[in-house]
Amino acid sequence: MTNSAILDLARRTFLRDVPLDACAVRGFGHPDTRIIRPGVSHEGFIGDAVCTIGAFDGVHRGHRYLFQATIQDARRRGVPSVILTFDPDPDELFFPTARIHKLLNNEDRLSFLTKFGADFVVCLPFNRELAAHSTEAFFKTYVFPTFMPKAIHVGADFKLGAGNAGNVAELRQLGSVRGRSWEVNGYDLLCNRAAPVSATRIRHLLIDEGDCRTANNLLQRAHFVRGTVVRGRQKGRTFGFPTANVSLSYPYVVPAEGVYAGLVLVDGVAWPSAINVGIPRTFADEPNCASIEANIVGFNEDIYGREVAVAFIEKLRGQQKFASLDELMAAVNGNIDWVRTNIGSTGFRI
Repeated sequence: MTNSAILDLARRTFLRDVPLDACAVRGFGHPDTRIIRPGVSHEGFIGDAVCTIGAFDGVHRGHRYLFQATIQDARRRGVPSVILTFDPDPDELFFPTARIHKLLNNEDRLSFLTKFGADFVVCLPFNRELAAHSTEAFFKTYVFPTFMPKAIHVGADFKLGAGNAGNVAELRQLGSVRGRSWEVNGYDLLCNRAAPVSATRIRHLLIDEGDCRTANNLLQRAHFVRGTVVRGRQKGRTFGFPTANVSLSYPYVVPAEGVYAGLVLVDGVAWPSAINVGIPRTFADEPNCASIEANIVGFNEDIYGREVAVAFIEKLRGQQKFASLDELMAAVNGNIDWVRTNIGSTGFRI
C-alpha cells in the first residue's frame, strides 16, 4: 500500500471524535435522549423527518446503504434525515458479556454515525423499560416527542419492541393510522460475493478465519479495538523486540489467533505494527501471556497505562511453536520486515 493509501485507511478507521453532548433534549421525550447534530448545536423538536432505526454495530457497507437511502429520501421530501440508534447496544442488556462480540464500542459507533451526512443522530437510552414497550408505545414515548417520521428505512429483517414483535409489516400498519401517514421501506441485505453484508458475517470472518482483508472491505475501514497497555512477559524486550501488551476495555470482536500487520494509534499518531493475537506457542506455559501484543515499528516510548487503539490490516501467519529462539527471532524479523515494506517504518499523525 502507498503512504497515501495507508493514511487514508487510518483516517477512515480512527475517526476524529465529534462532541457527543451536542444537545440533550429538554422538555421533549425521554430526558436522557441525545440529539447529535454534527457541527451544530440543537435543542428541541426536530419536526417532520425521514429516519432509519438500528443498533448499527460496525457501521458497515450494508448500514451505509440504508443511510444513503434515508438521506436521499429526506432531501427529496425537503425534510431532515435522522439516524435513530441506542446506547448501549441492546445486545449488552440481553446477553452475558462472554457471548458479546462487538465491532465497535458505543462511543466509537456514535462517532461513526455522525460522519455519513445525516442531519441528526438521535440516541435513545436502551434499558429494560424501553425494551418492554410495544412498537406503538415506543414511538409514542420516544420518537414522536423528538421528531415525526414521514418515511422509515430499515432492513427487511428489522425487529423492534417487546418480544421483537415490531417488524416491517407492523411499522406499515402503524404508519397508516390517521394523522401519521408514513412510508416504510424494508430492504433486503446488501450482498457482496453472493453473501450478505452483515455484522454476523463480519464477526465470522474475523473470529473464525482471521480474514481481515474481506472484513475490512465490508467495513470500509480497518477493524480495530481499544485497550490499555499493561505489563506482560517482557520477553520481547530481551530479544530486542519490545512489545505493547493490550488489555481490552470492551467485549470486542478479536480476530483469530495469529500474527497480523496493522496500526497502533497512540495519542493521535498511527504506528505500523506487527500484532500477535492469542497465546504465543513458544511461551504458552508462562504466566502473563497477553492475548494482544503489538510490536510497534519505530516506537520506543513508555506507554504503560495509556489507552491505544489497535487496527488489523492483514493476517501474516497463524500461531506456531518454534523449535528455538533463533527460529522465533527470524519469524518476528520477517513479520516486521513485511510491515516496514507494506505499511511503513514510522508513525504518522492522522
